[in-house]
Amino acid sequence: MGEVLGWKDIGRAGAYTTSQVARLVRREPGEVLRWVKGANPLIQPGYEPIGGRPILSFDGLLEARLVSHMLREGVPLRLLRQVSRKLKLQGFDHPFAADRPIVSDGFRLFEAEGGCLVNLVNECYAEPGLMKPALDGRVVFQRGIARYFEPYPSELPLVRIDPALSFGRPVVVEGTAATPTAKLAELASSEGLAATADWFLVSEEAVRQAAEFEHRLAA
Repeated sequence: MGEVLGWKDIGRAGAYTTSQVARLVRREPGEVLRWVKGANPLIQPGYEPIGGRPILSFDGLLEARLVSHMLREGVPLRLLRQVSRKLKLQGFDHPFAADRPIVSDGFRLFEAEGGCLVNLVNECYAEPGLMKPALDGRVVFQRGIARYFEPYPSELPLVRIDPALSFGRPVVVEGTAATPTAKLAELASSEGLAATADWFLVSEEAVRQAAEFEHRLAA
């Protein structure tokens, strides 16, 4: 069972509907819904439903990110479910959000371990050169717990998804200020970078990165 969701939980740990997760991981809402439904869901939502609607935690969002990526790389959904069940039996509530790099060759899933790649199904070793590109973005962990996610750390370094900021919605972070990317992008579309920066007391670069991030989500 999930946690009992309260406003303090949302403000501290973030919470996401399946539609919000789908937008962030570039999937259809119905597809994400299927990942979190059933007696043994691929992804544990993390919270009790609200009005019958599943609510995902930040860890749930990160799991959906990995699942979406692996499906694009050709990994079968049944394999993702098989590996998820196995890792949950090892004590991982959110195995695809843990601080353990998981990669694929398009058919199998591997964990990087001590410079080697270990098959997560049969525990055999694999040749690293066969692996497909890793997940985009960077998850920052502290003491083994995922704290925040940077979708494009090189190109859009100010953009962050942090469960402790703005209820877990995407923000740009400058110093101690965090401003939702959606608000910046919306105003910038009509008023321009300079006026938006003045209104929100952020830099024009922050507005540019917010607008670019929202553009990529919509593409």
